Amino acid sequence: MKVHVGTRNPLKVRAVRAAFAAVFTGESVQVSGIAIDTGLLPQPFEEDVARGATLRARRCCTTADFGVGIEAGLVRFPGCERYLSVQFCAIVDREGRMTVGHGPGYEIPPQVLDRLHRGSTLNREMSRLAGVTEIKETSGAIGYLSRGRIDRFAITREAVLMALIPLISELNQ
Repeated sequence: MKVHVGTRNPLKVRAVRAAFAAVFTGESVQVSGIAIDTGLLPQPFEEDVARGATLRARRCCTTADFGVGIEAGLVRFPGCERYLSVQFCAIVDREGRMTVGHGPGYEIPPQVLDRLHRGSTLNREMSRLAGVTEIKETSGAIGYLSRGRIDRFAITREAVLMALIPLISELNQ
């Protein structure tokens, strides 16, 4: 089985590999990252998070059995001015059928959120705070904010597993 991930981020590629291996046990799964330009802003908010995941999945599926798009971004928590960082995942198969899911969300500190609203990115701000280059490729903002209790790999893998639920259901029938 050939799976393309709409990113070159090695953490996301590893998370997709782990999720597909957990679901498609006994099958040979080849996962590779493909650079995709979504045309969206580097720090997506609200609907652009899901839109980015969908665009990435569709654009990288051209020569694979599955295309996987993962987009991390910020969505407003209903009823207040707080935002959660979440990862949306879209998976598209050769026939164009799509399944979707997302991982856990966590609150962004107000001082960081303010900078994001002014055009910065979560990766830039959290890398600066943590003193880590490209934190999005290691523990992620969640790793820093949770003091290592959970990391970006875990929540990315969960987002992919959530998008795989309809395929898991098909496998069990």
